[in-house]
Amino acid sequence: MPLIHLDKAPFPYHGGKRKTAPAVWAALGDVAHYVEPFMGSLAVLLLRPHQANRPYYSETVNDADGLLCNAFRSIQLSPEETAVAASWPVCEADMHARHLALVRWRESTPLERLMGDPTYHDPVMGGFWIWGCSCWIGGGWCAGDGPWTVDADGIFWQQPRAPKGTREPGVDRQILFLGNDGRGINTAATREPGVRRKIPHVTDNGQGINHAGAREPGVDRKIPYLGDNGRGINHAGAREPGVGDFHPMTMPEVERWIAFLSARLRHVRILNGDWKRSCTNGVMKTLPVRGAKGFAGVFLDPPYSGAERTKNLYAVDSGDVAEEVRAWCIKHGPDPKLRIVLAGFDGEHNELVDNHGWRVVEWFKKGHLTGGMRNVGKKGTQAGRERLWLSPACLEEQCEP
Repeated sequence: MPLIHLDKAPFPYHGGKRKTAPAVWAALGDVAHYVEPFMGSLAVLLLRPHQANRPYYSETVNDADGLLCNAFRSIQLSPEETAVAASWPVCEADMHARHLALVRWRESTPLERLMGDPTYHDPVMGGFWIWGCSCWIGGGWCAGDGPWTVDADGIFWQQPRAPKGTREPGVDRQILFLGNDGRGINTAATREPGVRRKIPHVTDNGQGINHAGAREPGVDRKIPYLGDNGRGINHAGAREPGVGDFHPMTMPEVERWIAFLSARLRHVRILNGDWKRSCTNGVMKTLPVRGAKGFAGVFLDPPYSGAERTKNLYAVDSGDVAEEVRAWCIKHGPDPKLRIVLAGFDGEHNELVDNHGWRVVEWFKKGHLTGGMRNVGKKGTQAGRERLWLSPACLEEQCEP
């Protein structure tokens, strides 16, 4: 079953805005420079309706976490190796082992290496991260503040209770995501037809490679069997190309998906660090933007305010950044060269509408169940509160939710 939607990240991401992309692009239009200071899964960028990688059109994103940057850079620069590491059976022991490997790798200053060398990346860790996101339940993947770690003998164990910051980086121990038929890199659509399930041949003393003549002690010395086109394990039917119903460990659809993303992200620039570094005039206003008809489109999707959602949802988290982003929007909203879209919960940024000439639109609708969101109106959900705030320079035409 070939994958249909290659234009999405091969992993689930909490707070992803894939469903809001049409509304964002209706507000921004075909801007000369697209800036995403909180890159996440890049859902909005990947669903851009305009042709990608054109001359004089730029796309810049920012990532505060080296793990996410490494995953996307690995997709860009080493798609085959990344696909091999990401295509792996869903196994609880492997999830914990890979989780710890990622947490420890992050402690080895990869962010500084990523910032110091534009070609530096680790496709194995990138593939591990993609695979783990697809297996993990809830937020906190690679937060590194869990109690479980590895001792000097390589044994997985739970550290004693201690104040945060005083124990070794660790992970939480939880069950794998088993809520449906797979997601992200593990989605059912990436699977190839499997092998036939048959009991082993046990009706005589062995056949083919298991024939009694192949057993120790001792072997006969003779020339290989050349009497026909091959038999047993050397039968012609076992030869490439094609091996019956068997498929390689790295699923071909996974390789195709990663290769597509590699091509799409070929010219996307990835910054690392504080979000404000990607929101200066020097970064946003490229030469085409400074020209007579150019615009920069900025999509801001910061973590919701601390009072609005679960704490420690992201590996790099902050409860105050939403307020910082709103202040930036108040300052830069009047700029006619900037089309700014800010995502948040209903009521979170109403000051922009009340005092600064912005508009607010609702994008969520019933039936959007991806990312763990439930139907509007069900007890305990906040999905129906999702809103977009649009700066005065944004286009008037909007997509209906």
